[in-house]
Amino acid sequence: MNLSTFAKASLALSLLTTGVVTTNAQSTHAAQATAGVSQDTNTLKNYYNGPSFEYKNVNLHKDGNKVDFVADLQFTVVDLLGSDKERLKSIKDGDKYDVFVVREGTGRQAENRTIGGITKANNEKYKDQLTQPDIEIKRTTDELTTVQTVNDLKIYKEEISLKELDFKLRKQLIEKHELYKKDPQENKIKVIMNDGSYYTFELNKKLQDHRMGDVIESKNIKKIEVDL
Repeated sequence: MNLSTFAKASLALSLLTTGVVTTNAQSTHAAQATAGVSQDTNTLKNYYNGPSFEYKNVNLHKDGNKVDFVADLQFTVVDLLGSDKERLKSIKDGDKYDVFVVREGTGRQAENRTIGGITKANNEKYKDQLTQPDIEIKRTTDELTTVQTVNDLKIYKEEISLKELDFKLRKQLIEKHELYKKDPQENKIKVIMNDGSYYTFELNKKLQDHRMGDVIESKNIKKIEVDL
């Protein structure tokens, strides 16, 4: 019996013996319409304002372009849809990684389904965050432009996926800076690296599936610019 089959059997047994499953699955969120914004914007807000889960040093089983694992009695399947297909090509059963999970879809299946978000576990142990980049938030109202610099994002990983970085940034912007109070147009997040390269997240759409598995070295982030 391979790891995937064993994991599913163990989960089924726990259901039969206890009648309940302690799960880190995303809780159900009723879509609440916000006056003056489109349904697409409400959908984005509900997604990025929802729960996420972080698993450390988990044992992964790979099957084609998918990997799976069990943590906290929850069976999770991760789809590899981009560069992670090649990056994780040589993964072996039992290899340990960190996984950032946001449940995709609205089904009530026993398993979590997510995309990308897999990074190598840290090589060293750290007492504090590895980096805390400045975030410059530019907001234009009529003819007035203001710029506010914050550094609320603490990163504890040597490697971070674009999925995790995008999700955490947008969640903070929703909670503290009124992201999605109006429909975004060409608003963007720009993650600038020390070598001058950058990664862009367009705020009028969800991060593309094939980019959710891309990873960057957190210590190489110079700053983050947000255009609201």
